[in-house]
Amino acid sequence: MIRAVGPAGAVKVVWLVLWRLRCDLLAILVIAGLLIPIPDASQAQYAAAVLSVLGIAASVFIGFRNTTAYNRWWEARTLWGSQIIYSRVLHNDLTAVDDGSPAMAAIVDRMRRRQVRYCWKLAAELRGVAPLPGVDELTPEDPPGIGATELLNRQATDVQELAADGHIGQQSRVMLMAPNTGSAAAQSGLERIRNEPFPIHYDFFIRLLAWFFGIVAFNRLDSTTHYVTSMLVGLLLMVVFVLAERLGSIIETPMNGSIFDIAMYRFCTVITGNLLGHGHPLAKPRETDKAAVWM
Repeated sequence: MIRAVGPAGAVKVVWLVLWRLRCDLLAILVIAGLLIPIPDASQAQYAAAVLSVLGIAASVFIGFRNTTAYNRWWEARTLWGSQIIYSRVLHNDLTAVDDGSPAMAAIVDRMRRRQVRYCWKLAAELRGVAPLPGVDELTPEDPPGIGATELLNRQATDVQELAADGHIGQQSRVMLMAPNTGSAAAQSGLERIRNEPFPIHYDFFIRLLAWFFGIVAFNRLDSTTHYVTSMLVGLLLMVVFVLAERLGSIIETPMNGSIFDIAMYRFCTVITGNLLGHGHPLAKPRETDKAAVWM
């Protein structure tokens, strides 16, 4: 996640975004350079009307696409926030039902550590990367390569064991399973966002529309006399529409392992601190509060 911090924060953000879009910007400059020599005679008399209609269509489609993309980003952020809630609820529930016996203390401790491992493992799976060092070691009782879904299932198994051994009653069992079920539901939502991208054919259409409008606008505003102001306005229109479409494509994938991701590791850090204490190595943020990028 890119953040604007410090006096030069805005400059850093702009630079990171432009660097990510450098290929598109280069393509814009190349196309603009190729269009400058085209004479006005090649432009139809009705080009102004076509440009107006095309601009409205491009604005509507790009606006719709970007709104949908932002909703995906916001939903992913909200679902990760709910993972913090469910982890805290589980922590409180385990404290409430703990009877102080050594047998139950071992299970309660394992469930807290496993919940933390689950969140870190889920973040790694969503990004398609290996878990950070120390994550698998949180629960040596579980296999090292176990997935997030299986970790949640083992949490349910421990709740079943607590009930079978008489440590908790039916009401406590339901109470402990509530955050487990909530985590499973949030995970399913996050996986849906991660595994179901924007339809490729619709994505291609909107990208083509943005480029077509940008090219037509630049070609219309250019002239045989090559007024600098007209060329700059046309170039600006092309940049605005193309980059607006590209920014939408970036935020519609908020968990792809790039600097534009939501800060999933920050969520996991908070969860680790809540359940295992702020002195735990995984509870310490990987970046400082002044960092321009949080992962």
